[in-house]
Amino acid sequence: MSNFTDFISSGGGGSEINDQKAIYSDVNLITTESGEKWLKSGVLDTNISAYPNATVKLTGATYTSTNWSVASQITISSGITFDGSFFWLCDRNTNGSVFKYNASGAYQSVSFTTSGDSENNGIFWNGSHFYIAGSNAGTIKRYNASGAIDSGWSIGSVGGCTGVAVIGTTVYVYVQSYNGGGSNANSDNVVPFTLTSSGGTAGTPFSTHSNTGGQIQDLTTDGTHLYATTRTGVVFEYTTSGTYTGTTFNVNALSSASIDYGGVAFKGTKLYSTNGRDNKVFEYNKVNSVGMPNIDTTLLNGTRYVRIL
Repeated sequence: MSNFTDFISSGGGGSEINDQKAIYSDVNLITTESGEKWLKSGVLDTNISAYPNATVKLTGATYTSTNWSVASQITISSGITFDGSFFWLCDRNTNGSVFKYNASGAYQSVSFTTSGDSENNGIFWNGSHFYIAGSNAGTIKRYNASGAIDSGWSIGSVGGCTGVAVIGTTVYVYVQSYNGGGSNANSDNVVPFTLTSSGGTAGTPFSTHSNTGGQIQDLTTDGTHLYATTRTGVVFEYTTSGTYTGTTFNVNALSSASIDYGGVAFKGTKLYSTNGRDNKVFEYNKVNSVGMPNIDTTLLNGTRYVRIL
């Protein structure tokens, strides 16, 4: 095996191990140029903050017993997004309206009405625009921070679209039936669209049906993974290329209704879900882990390291 001292100081050149070069390291942690994370086995810690350079994984959610009603404004709540300061919720049954709430759930007496669809299911704020999925018209449209439509931009022919999420320059759309090509056409698809000035260029779709078993109510992202929520409030995690990660958790705290769970939004260490039956927003703590340190091991100069990612 490679000499440990040579390996951790190699940077872009020098010694390699398992065909990887170190680009950052200390005595306890090595990160290779491909993104692998290696921890010294003698300093494993259950506290994720002990490994600041290791990637945190979302593994579940626990209900905080906190919820608030939006029934005074909304008939059937669906999509939800957080813009860094405020929540925005879609009403899929009242003229395509979107309503603004503060971080504690108080209505801010601000709303806007979308154009061209009365049944908006999904909403996502990407830092500059709201992207809204209109399932009746089968279009994705976007609006600025004030709720004004970007009239020169849209993604069409995505009938039954109920969820939308944006990562970088890619818009991911959940479509119940999609004929745009690919081996998964017509079967609960997530379709990636590369952003253009007027809309998006469709990529290869992937199907969620084998995992979720049916219709997705919403799609969101934490910036790394995609999360698809079913009508029964079960969330499935996917990579951006469509691989199911094996992570599934529930956001179905409501006992009075078993269906019509809608959107999910991330806010720091918490996530929030909606239900269209009683029009409430439910708060959950995210359950994180640093990863199970048993994927692989190697030996460097007599010291054992484990690869966690």
